[in-house]
Amino acid sequence: MLAAPHILAGAALAKVVRRPWLAVAVAFGSHFLLDIVPHIDSHGLFGVRRGGPTRGEALSALVDVAIGTALVLAMVSKQPRRRAMIAAAFAAIVLDLVDNVPPWGPYFQAWGGTAWLSAFHHGIQHNLTRAQWPLGIATQLPVIVLAVWLLSKREEDVR
Repeated sequence: MLAAPHILAGAALAKVVRRPWLAVAVAFGSHFLLDIVPHIDSHGLFGVRRGGPTRGEALSALVDVAIGTALVLAMVSKQPRRRAMIAAAFAAIVLDLVDNVPPWGPYFQAWGGTAWLSAFHHGIQHNLTRAQWPLGIATQLPVIVLAVWLLSKREEDVR
């Protein structure tokens, strides 16, 4: 899944879940649930099979993370529990950051303490091909729309 839906979903979950520690844990768990949904990501759009990140893949991933981060920061900047929402947004994407980003990604995938998590993470993903990009994007749009809607609601309206 693209980074922006993960980041936005994490922040939105923190708006709904009142306890910050629980919101961060739920946001981290949401990463797995969202990756089960058929999707396309930067690697599916611009990567090469069994190859390291291409320039297009790296650039699109950076833009994706920047857009998701900017949206969250803009939407929560004046909200009372913004720290929890930002922490949950980070928790929702941190697995992709440590599992897929060089130079630490290969260590995360190979080290005995985390290799099982990397294998599980990649094993549950339902990645679509470049030719299936309309479906791969369409499955992420509802996540984005719902998260933006929740983040834009007043605090008392979410209770």
